[in-house]
Amino acid sequence: MKKEKIAFALQGGGAHGAFTWGVMEKLLEEEVLDIRGFCGTSVGAVNSALIIHGLQKNGVKGAIDLMEKFWKKISLVSAFFLPQPSWVDNHVFNGNMDFSPAYLAFTYWQGYLSPYQFNFFNINPLKDILSELIDFEEIKKSKIKLFVAATNVKKGSCKVFSLDDISLDALIASTCLPFLSQSIEVDGEFYWDGGYSGNPPIYPLIYGTDSKDILLIQINPMWIDEVPRSASEITDRINEISFNANLKAEMRMLNRGYDLEGQVKDVFMQIIISDNILNDLNTSSKINTSWDFLNRLRRAGRSAAEVWIKNEMSFVGKKTSPIINKMFGFVEEDWMKEMIEKPTHHLKNNPIGVGV
Repeated sequence: MKKEKIAFALQGGGAHGAFTWGVMEKLLEEEVLDIRGFCGTSVGAVNSALIIHGLQKNGVKGAIDLMEKFWKKISLVSAFFLPQPSWVDNHVFNGNMDFSPAYLAFTYWQGYLSPYQFNFFNINPLKDILSELIDFEEIKKSKIKLFVAATNVKKGSCKVFSLDDISLDALIASTCLPFLSQSIEVDGEFYWDGGYSGNPPIYPLIYGTDSKDILLIQINPMWIDEVPRSASEITDRINEISFNANLKAEMRMLNRGYDLEGQVKDVFMQIIISDNILNDLNTSSKINTSWDFLNRLRRAGRSAAEVWIKNEMSFVGKKTSPIINKMFGFVEEDWMKEMIEKPTHHLKNNPIGVGV
């Protein structure tokens, strides 16, 4: 069977990236797609780099083994640096750490101490792990494209590091949560987590790969079933909305057939969603790196990939998934619907109103 070309857009979301691990593990095992590139943010960037480097070293087996090695190391090392779930959390709840004294103390002190105070020596275990697992000079030789998103602290803009300028610092910059880590300096500029400005950006895959299809692995819920009422629920929802905002804006434009410059683009968007799996998990679970929890997410990702292969892989190379329009193409305002159906003169020439 002919393998269809595809590029992957991998979202960031801390430990929830283990869901993406499971998805990619299953897709790699099936060997049904011709992978042309990755664009990732935060843990999505890390998974992307691991896959590419693993494929370089030993094909599909190399990529699968390298991802598992990374997640095992993260689980072991994080036990010494991050709060862990309590007995109640492990036996009663699904991965949240609402009853972890360590997590509650951790979040309390976050409001008073910055990483420049409680982590004066800027210790970063993730940096050590990635330095051990990835040869950043070797990865630059990959035929599979890699794009890594970070947020420029001073400019507030999205910085995309391409394969040519990828480095350990660039990858770490994409993962830098400002309440946990000091900003990362790369070539005189300072960066925070890419999720604040693009989670992930899609345009690098449009312009930087030869694939018409882009598969988004989504790990930040778009929709929820109930209005948040508690302080923690409100904080969680604000986090989800903010980390999806730039992606939703770009996806809505692509869904209408245009890129960020207002140019017509023939792109087929595919998606593997996690809303029904991750909706019950709050922000605390994003730093839950217990091996049991990570493997539950991994298995959920594998199952989601199986469903996608069965029900939606046939869209690749032919059309955009119907789910994309449902999630990103909607327009709630009546006046906007009228303008789209019967555009005014300036919108006929410039359908999305860029520069107007």
